[in-house]
Amino acid sequence: MQESKIEEYLRSEVRKRGGLCWKFTSPGTRGVPDRIVMLGGRLAFVETKAPGKALRKLQEKRKAQIEAEGHWHCSISTLEQVDNLMSHFDIDL
Repeated sequence: MQESKIEEYLRSEVRKRGGLCWKFTSPGTRGVPDRIVMLGGRLAFVETKAPGKALRKLQEKRKAQIEAEGHWHCSISTLEQVDNLMSHFDIDL
């Protein structure tokens, strides 16, 4: 499955629950996660990957920085992982 399909499914599932799923770009700072998900009073930085692909070294560094500031970062590469992420937001349809 393509990364774009996983990202599209993530956006769809967040929107169905009334949340925001913003594309995250940070000019001048490479390696930031693909999406910021805001749902149910919680926030997560989400990196979408094609199945079998791992975070690059710079992405690992950004993940560590985000988590060091007390924020939630996750990497997802399957539709099932999107569903699992949604369950962590405690929002039912």
